Amino acid sequence: MSIERPQGVHPEWCPDCGDEMLFSGTQSAGYAQFFCENCRYRHDVYVGRPAVDAASTDESTTAVRDPS
Repeated sequence: MSIERPQGVHPEWCPDCGDEMLFSGTQSAGYAQFFCENCRYRHDVYVGRPAVDAASTDESTTAVRDPS
């Protein structure tokens, strides 16, 4: 599965086959996860907190505590 890569996260290329790796998400620790479908190779790259925060920001959802 691949999702749209945020602007702050640059593309990564597979060191084995040279194809562009699929962006599969970010971790809260500041790492972007990439995956090569051809080689089945996974690569994590530190992108920093601002890139992760921008990728995970969704202002359309607000958590509300149930008072009951």
